Parts: sequence; C-alpha cells; structure tokens
Amino acid sequence: MKICAFTKKELDTFRKEANFTEFERSCFDLKAKGMTNYQLAMELNACDSTVSTTMKSIRAKITAVLEEKAKENKQTNPNMEPLNPMMSYIIDFFTKLLANSPFVPESHTAKEWLELPDRVSIKDKLYVVLDYRTDDNSPSVPRLRYGDGVTMISELPFCTAAITDNDVRLWDLQMQISEKTKSKKKAKKKQ
Repeated sequence: MKICAFTKKELDTFRKEANFTEFERSCFDLKAKGMTNYQLAMELNACDSTVSTTMKSIRAKITAVLEEKAKENKQTNPNMEPLNPMMSYIIDFFTKLLANSPFVPESHTAKEWLELPDRVSIKDKLYVVLDYRTDDNSPSVPRLRYGDGVTMISELPFCTAAITDNDVRLWDLQMQISEKTKSKKKAKKKQ
C-alpha cells in the first residue's frame, strides 16, 4: 500500500479517523509526500526499525478505516448489485471443491480454531494460525501446521520457528562434514 497514492480526500479521512499518535501522524504526512522509510528516519531523527514498526501500525490503522468504510457502504447500500448468478455458482463450486484439497491452505485466528470441530488433517495441507503471537509494537505473527493425513489438526506441531545464527552455523557445519564424507567415499571408490 503506497500512502502517497491515496487522494487528498482519502488522506484527510485517514488523518481524521485513524487515531494516529503524534509520531505516526508525522510519519504518515511524510509518507503522503512520497518519502521512503530511510528518508523518514533521517527527517524525524529516528532509527530505521522504529520507522518500520510505526509504518506497520499506520498501515494496520488505514486498513481498519478502509474496512469500516466498506461495512458502512454495504449497510447504506444493501441492494448492491449481486454477482452474476453463474459466477456465484462457479465460485461456490470451486470453494467447496478446493476446501479439502492440499492446494489451498486453511487459515483462522486462534479463537476460530478453538471454536471449530477438530478433524483429521489433510495430507500436505497447510493450516495457519493467523494470530499465534502478537508483540507489543508489531502485528500478529502467524504460525503454520503441516497436515500428515493421520493426526488431528489440533495435535499437529507447528512447523515454523525462528532460525537463529547458531542453527545456520550448525547446518553449514553438517553440510561441510557431509561433503567431506562424500569426497572420501569417492576417493576410496577410485582406488
């Protein structure tokens, strides 16, 4: 989402309804002029990570305002032109067809997952918990579960975790050992 791409009227709406903090408002106004995050950091005497985190918060607030406007628009115009009946049928058909396939991930919030009935996972399907963890200043961090076709969804282990520098060093070391072992085996075969 490029903030400078919004119209003046839309920008004014965000300023009025998004409840920006003073720092967020400063970042928003500079972004509306087309500045980069680096330029913002220099202009506002802030570090890059602070600007990046603030911009995530600003985008979340903008999204909330846009969603609220869409709800209001739907409520004021309840007789909006529905989709062509044939298109609705096709969309429903493919949604039902792909719901139990491994090609389309299934995603819900943690609360929604708890409310859904537990069932056996579908082999090779991704199950996403959208708001697994939230930090104070950052948006939700999703976590993934990978279906095996045998285990219940709630019992699947999470397959995403932070990769540390130590993990990378360990894998690099294992690869080097593996390469040396292969080289020695090739050398023995040649003899």
